[in-house]
Amino acid sequence: MGSVTEAEGLAELGLWQDAWDALEALPAEDRSTPAVLRVRLACCPPLGGWELGKQIADLLREGDDDDRRSAATFFHALAVKWAGEDDRYAAKEAMKAASRAWPKLRLTLLDDPDLSNMM
Repeated sequence: MGSVTEAEGLAELGLWQDAWDALEALPAEDRSTPAVLRVRLACCPPLGGWELGKQIADLLREGDDDDRRSAATFFHALAVKWAGEDDRYAAKEAMKAASRAWPKLRLTLLDDPDLSNMM
């Protein structure tokens, strides 16, 4: 059986599906801890799990600093996705969500060339 630490390591290596699978191997009662949700959230963009990621980020943005940073990072990626699809409204909403989750991310959002057409 896997561990959160193993899943984190796999995610850091960019082995997103393997990280997800390691989380799925955890006992059911351990799959909804903030640490597990943070790893799941990191896996969502590369695996195309945008809707699930949004749900997880909405949960984590009310948590501790690590949770809020993870949520903000996801919302930043979501903003870039929407900007790339020319959905200005959705991109701006994702940028706002990122800023609310972790206000220190605002400068990063403003400096992101992928979001420059959103200002």
